[in-house]
Amino acid sequence: MLRGYVRLLAVLCCVILVGSVLRAQDAVERHAPWRFGLNLGLNYNLAGVGFAKWDGERSPDGRFIPLVLNDGSGIGPYIGLNAEYVSKSWWGIGARLSYDSRNLTAYDDQSFAKPDGGFFSDEFRFSNQYLAFEPRLLIRPMDDQGFHLSLGPSLHLAMNSTYDYTIEGGAVKTGNELPDAASMTTSFAFGLGWDFMLNDRKTAEWGYFLSPFVETTWLLAQRAVDFADAQSSFDDALSTVTIRAGVAIKLGKMQPDLEAESTSSTFFTITPPEDGISDKVVVDEFYPLIPYVFFDRNNQEIPGRYVKLAPGGGSEFLDKFPDLIDVKDEQPREYRQGEVYYNIMNLFGNRLKQNPTETVTLIGSDPVEKDGDALAERVKQYLVDVWGIDPARVTTKGQVNPRIVSGTARTPAEDKPFAEIENRRVEFDFKNKQLMREVHLVAKRDATLENDVRIELQTNEQIESWTVRIQGNGVNRTFGPFFGMEELISATGFLSNAPSGRFFAEVTARTADGRTLNDTKSFELRRAAEERKSARFSIVFDYAEDDPIKRYDQFLQNDAADRIPDGAVVVVHGHTDNIGRDESNKRLSLDRAKAARESLVKGLRAKGKRNVKAYAIGRGEDTTYAPFDNSTPEGRQYNRTVIIDIVPRR
Repeated sequence: MLRGYVRLLAVLCCVILVGSVLRAQDAVERHAPWRFGLNLGLNYNLAGVGFAKWDGERSPDGRFIPLVLNDGSGIGPYIGLNAEYVSKSWWGIGARLSYDSRNLTAYDDQSFAKPDGGFFSDEFRFSNQYLAFEPRLLIRPMDDQGFHLSLGPSLHLAMNSTYDYTIEGGAVKTGNELPDAASMTTSFAFGLGWDFMLNDRKTAEWGYFLSPFVETTWLLAQRAVDFADAQSSFDDALSTVTIRAGVAIKLGKMQPDLEAESTSSTFFTITPPEDGISDKVVVDEFYPLIPYVFFDRNNQEIPGRYVKLAPGGGSEFLDKFPDLIDVKDEQPREYRQGEVYYNIMNLFGNRLKQNPTETVTLIGSDPVEKDGDALAERVKQYLVDVWGIDPARVTTKGQVNPRIVSGTARTPAEDKPFAEIENRRVEFDFKNKQLMREVHLVAKRDATLENDVRIELQTNEQIESWTVRIQGNGVNRTFGPFFGMEELISATGFLSNAPSGRFFAEVTARTADGRTLNDTKSFELRRAAEERKSARFSIVFDYAEDDPIKRYDQFLQNDAADRIPDGAVVVVHGHTDNIGRDESNKRLSLDRAKAARESLVKGLRAKGKRNVKAYAIGRGEDTTYAPFDNSTPEGRQYNRTVIIDIVPRR
């Protein structure tokens, strides 16, 4: 058994050595104040037995002569739970609840003389186990470097107090109850230890600590005295001095130090919304119209997700969308856009009715079922029945493939069904392209981009990807990975009901050569004093379009630039559908957003507007800010977009 304990101690030494190496890699920007875990250790117990009356064969008188400080020794396990609060300065407090074994073997080899000289050596094997409650004061002279001193009293409740007695040359008497054993006693401990963090202090949400420790503790008065006139109950009635070595495994939630800024070289800036956090925003929204009605597989009926009015129901539509101008609505942005797009037949039907000399060609297509002509006839019948359009003004034709096909040879096999269903559609082809103009609405919606926090990397390093963690006011969220040099993080909900709050942003970036950059900054958010106003434009692309921004240059440099006031903030965010690889879509959306921003900035400069901040963000297939989800053909079609949000400054 002793050999096994020695092996365990050797393992603990190795663990301490490994922890030392790991600790050398730690940094101190983050901290886990509350830590909880498990202790595992070995007690080396030294006995001070004192005078005692034992039930023995030799004599009922006292045994163990005075002035022998160590009557024996032994080894026992030490196992328990621990909890600590560790401040960022010199102090901490802790508590343990432990199983504490004070087993030892003592020899009485000076009490009884042998007839032929020398003394009999009687053996006592004490089995003393306690449940210990151990509060501790932690003194950390090196602040958060891990090294600490611990001291404090302990309360021990006896779980077992027995001994085995062996007379030299005689029989063994086992399981004897310890005479006058104390059911509760106390001790005092002093020790030292070191907390080694096993994972990355800079990025980990939870810290895992390995904490080797060495300490000594003196357990007093484990039994009552037998000779009150000659003995002290303090230390002369079985007391144990223990030297303990062990290790604690602890877990703690990492928190930033909001009172201290990083002293490292800052490689990013962070800019909160200047006008504060808003709940609602009034938006001038300009929606492009994709002139398609998509049909479900094996069904020639117009899908139920489109808004279909009863015959002669055009007035109902006009009541809801009077001139499609200044329509106020309390619904969130996503619902409003869906409502517009699923009214595509009514929007075009109304425009045809308002322009009685204009005509339209409906082009139906499906390369699988090859019933495009029937699909086109179905849409024509709706225009005739509901909007009263003269059938002679509507030409229909069917073809296998649409004029612009969704899907290419490079489309992944698992995504081909999503692309193919987009080819089952009817296209509106107007000779007068004004009938395809965007829809203008004014709506009140939840503030989103207006509440964004802008983070910009400022380094000459080539960055492969990066993430940011935001903490404070009960918030602990990680965003990313990102691939550009700037990003907007939505702060909606960060303040909860508070008027303001302080937060902490930690950016971790991976360079192209595999290194890691890490830094932290604090920032403040406040609630906006009044309702905000903004504007939004969108441009949409065809599937796999090579240079989609070029055909929007005139719109961006004239129409959009005209509506952007000097001093505004413009967020250009690109989106994609969910066909293809996530990372590729993220980069594609960023490239398109950058191209749109460059075109827009060119137009702004030409108009003398040089005080506009324009950011380009790639959202990829993330639908948080997108017009639709990606579950339908029209959803994927409209998500191939760049959205331009304009936030004027007060």
